[in-house]
Amino acid sequence: MINSLEFANFLNEKFSFFAGVPDSLLKSLNNALELKCKNNFFVTANEGQAIAFASAYNLSTSKIALVYMQNSGLGNAINPLLSLADPKVYNIPLIMFIGLRGGKDDEPQHLKQGEVTKKILQACGIKSFFLSQNIKKAKEQIDKAIQECNLKKQIIAFLIKKNTFDNFKAIREKNNFKIIREEAISLIQDYFNHSKFIATTGMIARECYELRKIKKQTHANDFLVVGSMGYASSLAFIISKYSRKHIVCLDGDGAFIMHMGSILNFKNSNFLHIVLNNQAHDSVGGQFTHAKNASFLKLSKACGYSYSFSVKTMKDLKNKLEIIKKLNGLIFLEIKVKQQTRKDLLRPKDILMLKEEFCKEL
Repeated sequence: MINSLEFANFLNEKFSFFAGVPDSLLKSLNNALELKCKNNFFVTANEGQAIAFASAYNLSTSKIALVYMQNSGLGNAINPLLSLADPKVYNIPLIMFIGLRGGKDDEPQHLKQGEVTKKILQACGIKSFFLSQNIKKAKEQIDKAIQECNLKKQIIAFLIKKNTFDNFKAIREKNNFKIIREEAISLIQDYFNHSKFIATTGMIARECYELRKIKKQTHANDFLVVGSMGYASSLAFIISKYSRKHIVCLDGDGAFIMHMGSILNFKNSNFLHIVLNNQAHDSVGGQFTHAKNASFLKLSKACGYSYSFSVKTMKDLKNKLEIIKKLNGLIFLEIKVKQQTRKDLLRPKDILMLKEEFCKEL
């Protein structure tokens, strides 16, 4: 196992620019890099933007950047990898750290991605190697890759397996919001007990799933978007057009930001889009999402939502839910929530069966 802080110090000597989307397998290294390289460490909206950032850095400085991501986000990165950085286009060298989900007993949304990650990279003409869990060998791998990138203008990817890095926790200033997300979701479920829910990937889907179990309620009203980060609202939009039921989308700030342009399609539709905003990528290490840099309330109004609300207390949430229950149209509700998650949350099982139950009375 690699000492995260020591390796971050080494990487900081070799690179001056880091960009990507947080990943659970890389979270300890990312925590250490964020500490050591604060001014040159970027958390991007999506993996494609990270490739664009790295390419722009190389164009500006002729230096190589390090891009980090989970393999589930590789699809987002493919377009700029092939149409911007590829040797047949602008020939921009860069190095990628890719957390390799999809191992034995992993969650279903990671299995296929784990099977094909190396094949996808190979099809793209990108050399890939497993990063050694021995720090001396890992450093040698990085030195060799940098030399090769500089000499041949190549893109090189390192695949990171589980337990490659030892635990390193970041000390971050958390938001001062009071609402506990799980309590907010439970309240929303109670207010809209005849609605169908689309719950985004990560902790939100897991909390939604567990709350149904605790309250002995059916899972048939929930579609848990266990992967496909950033697409829950798009699913909700189209389902709302073809369903007889009222649709509620439970979104997170990181997922909302990842494909924010999607909301321009939603005008004149009829569903409730809720963003539970804790300003962090909660399920992969708690890195900031840049949500604090924006007003989701103003954004939703500008993008055609019929009604927009933002709350930060449970009292205000209850009041707004009473109002929303009487409204029709495209409704946006931002709930500012604490950065807090239970460690013992259940993970959805039998998701194919859950899908069938959801679709029966849609």
